[in-house]
Amino acid sequence: SCQGIASFSTGADTAVTQPEAMVNQAVMLGSGGCCCLFVICLIVMLFLSFQKVEQSQWALRYNWWTESVGENPITQAGVQYLGVGNYLITFPSTNKYCYFREFDNSFNPDKDDVFMPPITVRTNDGLKVKLEMEFVYRLQMAKLYDVYMLVGDEGYKNTMVHLSEGVITEYATKFSAQAFYGDRGEVADAFKDALTKVLSDRLFIDVQSFQLQPAHFPPEYATAIVETQEMKQDIQVALQENKTKFIQKTTLLKNAEELAHQIIIQAEGDAQQTMLANKAEVAQYSYRQKVLAEGYSKAFEFFGTGATAQDAVTNFLNYMKIEALKAHNGSAKTIKLTPVS
Repeated sequence: SCQGIASFSTGADTAVTQPEAMVNQAVMLGSGGCCCLFVICLIVMLFLSFQKVEQSQWALRYNWWTESVGENPITQAGVQYLGVGNYLITFPSTNKYCYFREFDNSFNPDKDDVFMPPITVRTNDGLKVKLEMEFVYRLQMAKLYDVYMLVGDEGYKNTMVHLSEGVITEYATKFSAQAFYGDRGEVADAFKDALTKVLSDRLFIDVQSFQLQPAHFPPEYATAIVETQEMKQDIQVALQENKTKFIQKTTLLKNAEELAHQIIIQAEGDAQQTMLANKAEVAQYSYRQKVLAEGYSKAFEFFGTGATAQDAVTNFLNYMKIEALKAHNGSAKTIKLTPVS
């Protein structure tokens, strides 16, 4: 009986010890699971406390605990520690485009670009015109906090579109329909100046460049424009032809004047040369006649010494015949001399 009691006590102890061991094991497993869960949560919270700023981004720090936004923008790219629950509000730091155009499906704008249909306006003469344009814009870095407080992190795009449409619609009424195809550069400059001022003052956005595309007019007006352009082109061609003809005729006139001038100069030169030649010939003839006269006079004086004038002439002529015979080549010709009675 004592052995039975002992064996009963041992079984009872064994029965009590096994549940306690299972409880202890469950407690240990639960404690380990809680520790693992805590570690995992801690790692996740630490991981979420860091956020990266891309090279093409600026950011503002949002504090989840105080529900406030930091005023100083983060402009350096890289990983930023924000703390548990906090996150970054990002903005593009590069130039972006705002389109008011009609593109086909092949056009894929950047996710930060704005793509809108053309703007329909009225000119100061009441014509309805559809305008296509695009401009390059950039947010002002120092005013990111003001932008966020004004329109939020994405609202600036819609606000920019509404302001742009208002500016273009208003300033379009300052120009005639003719200016939109004849003086488009002046219209584009006016649009750019007005858009730059409005977006900078009201939305803290800088307009980098602006391009106005050819306007779309009603069919009847567009046809009239084509006809006007053709007429202008015909007028330009006619003016050019007239200018060419004028140049040609002016050239011919100048050539004729130059030729006439050359003829006059040549004639004057020939006349001067003839006059000088005549003067020289006259001078030579006069001198020769003078010399001959002097010679004849001396000959008469020589042959007339001691004789009558008639004898002097006869003597002189005889002398001339003798001189002629001396100078004559006797083999070439025969001269018959007739005695003077």
